[in-house]
Amino acid sequence: MASRVFVVSSSRLVAWHPIAGGFEQAWEFPTGEEGLATFSEYLAAEGRDPVLVLVDIVEEEFREDTVPHVFGADRRSMLRTKLTRMFRDATYSTATFQGRMTDGRRDDRMLMTALIRPDLLSPWMTRIAEHKIPMAGVYSVPIVSQSLVKLLPIESAHALVVTLQAAGGVRQTFFHNGHLKLSRLAVMPTIDRRAQPAFVLGEVEKIRRYLNSLRMLPQDNPLDVYLIADRALLDTVRRRAPDSITTRHHLLELGSVAAKARLRGEYPGSFSDLLFVHLLARRPPAQQYAPASQTKYFTLHRARNGIRAAALLVLVAGLGWAGLKAFEGVRAARDAAWARQQTAFYEERYRIAREGLPEAPADPHDIKAAVETAGILAEVKVDPLPMMVALSEGLTGFPRLKLDRLEWGASADPDDEIGRAALSRPAPRAATPAPRGRRVVTAEAPEVLYQIALVRGQVAPFDGDYRAALEMVSRFAEALRAVPRVHDVQVVSLPLDIGSDNRLAGDASVDSRVGAAPFELRVVLKDRERAAG
Repeated sequence: MASRVFVVSSSRLVAWHPIAGGFEQAWEFPTGEEGLATFSEYLAAEGRDPVLVLVDIVEEEFREDTVPHVFGADRRSMLRTKLTRMFRDATYSTATFQGRMTDGRRDDRMLMTALIRPDLLSPWMTRIAEHKIPMAGVYSVPIVSQSLVKLLPIESAHALVVTLQAAGGVRQTFFHNGHLKLSRLAVMPTIDRRAQPAFVLGEVEKIRRYLNSLRMLPQDNPLDVYLIADRALLDTVRRRAPDSITTRHHLLELGSVAAKARLRGEYPGSFSDLLFVHLLARRPPAQQYAPASQTKYFTLHRARNGIRAAALLVLVAGLGWAGLKAFEGVRAARDAAWARQQTAFYEERYRIAREGLPEAPADPHDIKAAVETAGILAEVKVDPLPMMVALSEGLTGFPRLKLDRLEWGASADPDDEIGRAALSRPAPRAATPAPRGRRVVTAEAPEVLYQIALVRGQVAPFDGDYRAALEMVSRFAEALRAVPRVHDVQVVSLPLDIGSDNRLAGDASVDSRVGAAPFELRVVLKDRERAAG
């Protein structure tokens, strides 16, 4: 709803301001330079609230015409050309669609209307534009009457709505099947109020005859007159103008019609200006007279409000999203604290349970690795126990030799490298049918399978006597060779490299007892069970 409504007549401009439940007549500016100057001061003082302009003048013309049924830019161009040719000055003009013809090419029926005295409106519009007031549009009382007629109990196809306007006139608007056809404002002379009923009835008879002359009212049909006025005028008309074959009167109290229009409170006065102002502000019609150049500030105002609304919506959405994330953050922190408490609880329970158990002979990680290794050995059907037994037999009598690392594998080739002979899960192969009378030995089941071990160790304790260390490692290798099922033993490295291509060096200042005597042997063991199978 616009903040203000300006009602323009031929003699003045009245500014209506919104109040609780309706509007009030706040300012009145007479036509002329003095009134225009005061109006400019008013616009400068009241700010740039949006306005609607409602025109109530005699100089409004109505014409019916038809146009081809087209759309878009073609339709707008065609209607503008029609209006320019039809009216002498089409500055304030518009066209209203009123249905289609029933025959031929079914053209559109249009009502062309215009304010044929733009000079009555232009001075006020100039001041509004100078102060950049957002103006939504220029409307007329007949155009707004299309909203009024929807509130009336009209059942006739030919209806004449009669109202009294504060500018001193009787407004008569004719509708055919609910469509506006014409409207006439008869200026009421300054006479005694007791003469108003006679003047109103006389103007109704004049327009009835005019409608008959235009053949807009059939001869055999009466004209239904809907008079909206105060109770005193209605009572007088009821006594003086009984219904006839030409005219039927429907008398409607102004306050009751205003209540149907949702105008709250007791209706003030006997004129319909406030009713039309309320109807216009509540729902402005689609048709209006102002060109786009005069409504540009309202367009900017509406765009600015749209941007503000969008920004507010984004802000609200952002705050909502931030609130949601903050709630999720609080909940996540609460869940994390609960998880830490649970972890501490179970760690304490685990510690208490561990205290009641005997000490394990090995680290749990080492036990896990051993279990996994046992699982692999069970899958590949290779048992490293014979190699372990052979090494144990060889170590008998050598208490100073300590084994640090053992790399073990199995292969059909005793000279295979330990890396390629390492333990693995062999991929299954399709069985190959054997020729009759021959035994087939496959790669999965060789006739002889060798276990290969790369043994790394050191002499401990080592007192710096390399000669004794070399002799001990050599005797250990010979002891391994003497173990049954040992196929080969090779010395890979000795505590002291005595090869002819290596250079011996030392430091007399270093304590010879501080050091290590590492060695490395390669042991090959024949898997007797495999060979037998």
